[in-house]
Amino acid sequence: MKSETVVAITDLVFRWPRQSAVCLDLPELRLRRGEHAFLHGPSGCGKSTLLSLVGGVLVPGSGSIDLLGEDLGRLRSTQRDRLRADHIGFVFQQFNLVPYLPVIDNVLLPCRFSARRREQAQAGGASLRGEAERLLSHLDLARDLWLRPATDLSVGQQQRVAAARALIGHPELLIADEPTSALDAERQEAFLDLLLREANAAGSTVLFVSHDRRLASHFVRDLALPALNRASHGETACTI
Repeated sequence: MKSETVVAITDLVFRWPRQSAVCLDLPELRLRRGEHAFLHGPSGCGKSTLLSLVGGVLVPGSGSIDLLGEDLGRLRSTQRDRLRADHIGFVFQQFNLVPYLPVIDNVLLPCRFSARRREQAQAGGASLRGEAERLLSHLDLARDLWLRPATDLSVGQQQRVAAARALIGHPELLIADEPTSALDAERQEAFLDLLLREANAAGSTVLFVSHDRRLASHFVRDLALPALNRASHGETACTI
């Protein structure tokens, strides 16, 4: 039986090397399977640091972060890399597309690095390419763009490619770090509707980070990081 808890944080404390002040001090945070959470706070409050911890890129100084029942702090870096590749989809603020690859190949990248994502993408008899094309279509990216290099696309189009890449293979957790900051309000709304619709279809938990509180209405759960973070009541050092 699958666990209903995807992310479980307990007594997490993190400070950057050579910094005396604590950046994050979170007593508890849990995200359930299929839950969509909006995490907000001002620049420098530790939002991106928290995402790096949840994604296993960083490890806490004390406390624990469990991803799908695995304590990330107890895993070797290679084990964290594998867990991340198999179970987490990322949408970055700058999208991080490979500029010289065609759109369709950018979407398929996670399936090159994860056999699990590859198998999930082909569940039900779909081909890998067919699943990538399905996602691009559902995210309203025109077919005549699919074979173009990513650099030929507008910011809004690149954003949809990044979302399709994150969603392919039905990852249990989708992490989005300020992915709408370069868009106007109308395009933000349209993108969020498409992203969350696809996440619902995949059953993915979503942790969406932004400083823009207007986006919170799209989410069931609204989390203010300064209210959760005990370190925010004193001196913090979340930027280096």
